[in-house]
Amino acid sequence: ASLPNVRLMPRTTVTGVHDGPTYGALERVSHHLGAPPEHAPLDCFWRIHAPRAILAAGAIERPIAFPDNDRPGVMLAGAVRAYVNRWAANPGRTAVFTNNDNGWRTALDLAHAGVDVAALIDTRADAEPPAGPWRVFTGAAVIGTSGRKALTSITVRDASGRRDVPVACLAVSGGWNPTLHLTCHLGTRPVWNPALATFLPAPDAVPGLDVAGAAGGTFSTRSALAEGAKAAEAVLALHGIANKSAPAPKAEDGPVAITPFWHVSGVKGRAWLDFQNDVTTKDIALAACENFTAVEHMKRYTTLGMATDQGKTANVTGLAILAELTGRAIADTGTTTFRPPYTPVPIAALGAGGEGQGFAPERLTPTHAAMADRGAPFIEAGLWRRPSYFPAPGETTWREACDRETRMVRAAVGVCDVSTLGKIDVQGPDAAAFLDRVYANTISTLAVGRVRYGLMLREDGFVMDDGTVARLAPQQFFVTTTTAAAGQVMAHLEFCAQCLWPDLDVALVSHTDHWAQIAVAGPRARDLLSPLIAEPIDDAHLPYMACAPVTVAGTAGRLYRISFSSERAYEVAVPARFGAALYDLLCDRASEIGGGPYGMEALNVLRIEKGLLTHAELHGRTTADDLGLARMVSAKKDCIGKTAAARPGLSDPAREQLIGLRALDPDARLLAGAHVLPQGSPARTAYDQGYLTSVCHSPTLGRDIALAFVRDGRARLGETLRAVCLLCGSDVPVEVVALPFLDPDGGRLRG
Repeated sequence: ASLPNVRLMPRTTVTGVHDGPTYGALERVSHHLGAPPEHAPLDCFWRIHAPRAILAAGAIERPIAFPDNDRPGVMLAGAVRAYVNRWAANPGRTAVFTNNDNGWRTALDLAHAGVDVAALIDTRADAEPPAGPWRVFTGAAVIGTSGRKALTSITVRDASGRRDVPVACLAVSGGWNPTLHLTCHLGTRPVWNPALATFLPAPDAVPGLDVAGAAGGTFSTRSALAEGAKAAEAVLALHGIANKSAPAPKAEDGPVAITPFWHVSGVKGRAWLDFQNDVTTKDIALAACENFTAVEHMKRYTTLGMATDQGKTANVTGLAILAELTGRAIADTGTTTFRPPYTPVPIAALGAGGEGQGFAPERLTPTHAAMADRGAPFIEAGLWRRPSYFPAPGETTWREACDRETRMVRAAVGVCDVSTLGKIDVQGPDAAAFLDRVYANTISTLAVGRVRYGLMLREDGFVMDDGTVARLAPQQFFVTTTTAAAGQVMAHLEFCAQCLWPDLDVALVSHTDHWAQIAVAGPRARDLLSPLIAEPIDDAHLPYMACAPVTVAGTAGRLYRISFSSERAYEVAVPARFGAALYDLLCDRASEIGGGPYGMEALNVLRIEKGLLTHAELHGRTTADDLGLARMVSAKKDCIGKTAAARPGLSDPAREQLIGLRALDPDARLLAGAHVLPQGSPARTAYDQGYLTSVCHSPTLGRDIALAFVRDGRARLGETLRAVCLLCGSDVPVEVVALPFLDPDGGRLRG
């Protein structure tokens, strides 16, 4: 406590060991405070990176299984000692039941504190317990307890027979389980030590983690202190620090003698093992009888060691009984798997102190300051802060700004930052083959300098994500994903490369933050860009769905001829550090020809009018057929999810299919999430035909429109239905129309 470079965290539990090694730790911040400071969290979760650490976590005493051992008044010996030594609480007339020398310590401590110790019962026939004011039973066991609401007596059996001993408390010590859980979190199994009748940490289980004291099987206080001092000196020596304190005490006492005694057999009554989950020795016997003899199977069959206990108190005893029943050694039976967290971690602790803008991580685009300077209010989209709209003088609502921006893109040109799209560079001799396997459509036939829309399925056949794939070189592809799924898709691709097809020579790098990407959309998009691009970008040199390296205002970049608006459009990519300057330049030049910036609201209107998808439609429960994209699943090759997608239930025409809805009344308002019901039916979910996913007011069409999933929707074009919000009472007649609402032949986006 006196050292300035030491942080003491006494109310903190290390809950897990992770790669690095990195240690997760839960600090209880204000549970113990009667009047905690304002906004103080109850808990805080720490991530501690420590190249060297010492585990001195002690050991947990284990019980002995005997009939009726769950009666109030039956306690672990260590708990009884704590009541007496720490809190001066007298448990009343007490007996001690033990299979190791440590139980004797309990009897001595109780007698020293003035507690009436009735008996010292040791399972070892050759034991020589210390003399004291108690009866000694060796080679003996407790075979029963009595008392209706509390313990009143115990029944002891030894070589001379049975006898009842009146007591109010029974202190039980069945040996010790070292608290070695952290040493197993990187996959190493503990090692059985028959001399100590317990599992010990495997050598070098966690790089840089030394184990000292009872956690490593040294159960005496003197020896534990000596080991701890020795381990600390070794760590300090690695850092060139000499320990100038007093020398560590010498380990003069031997190990605590333990003779395995797990349970009392041959006596009627329930003998409890796991007091939290009510597992008894009979449950272990039933598991063995039902052939659940693998330790992981037995655990799940009986619930032994589940919940918050996670095997801390009951597992070793349960394993020993299972080994006995199956004729195996405990070492051969093995242990269950210890996983983090060691203790429960409240979800709130992971965000301790989070409020306001600090509640969740915020990601800002390279153009954030430039957009803020233009007065844009920001909304959250996949952890990114993106502009909702750009208010103009005289506009009082977001809808006015959105309608103006939409008309501006349709009539002239608009500028929008799309840097938030996931961007993944895929390279290698097998890159094309790899992408063929993860995308539903064929990617390997894509020519260099061309872009293709791609659809990605999950293993269960449902759509994971969509995006574009650009081929920059024979062995290099550049993949874009939706903003919301960028992390998910990257993790999926890495899993595929590392686990499914490690034989493929392919490398993946996330470039999401490396490139600023700005969309320029509208009939005058080429007029805006041509003066800034050194290379020709006319239709002959850069047709629709093409890409090329370009020089943008003297800076090397990339240009993609793709559209998310049904207008002629380009996406200009430059290194992120140039993003803000390019955005300002494009917006200023756009204003000179009747254009300007547009935000997420207008972007949403533009894409709905074209029938394009976001994760409102790709919500994890839709198939390619539901989305009208079944033809994209190639018949010439296999891919992830193709077989599952062919299941009859996923291609049934009665499934909800993506279609367009237009409000019949130009003044009516549609609501996302509204149910689709037939004409004339009651407004109840029993008549539900589908639901609306994305809704907007289309200034181009002069009414509200929506994307919706409707049962057998593609066969119902022209039908009149109702969009009903059951909570607010809205009921709007709508017409089922084909997608897209605008530019069905693609003439506008091709130019």
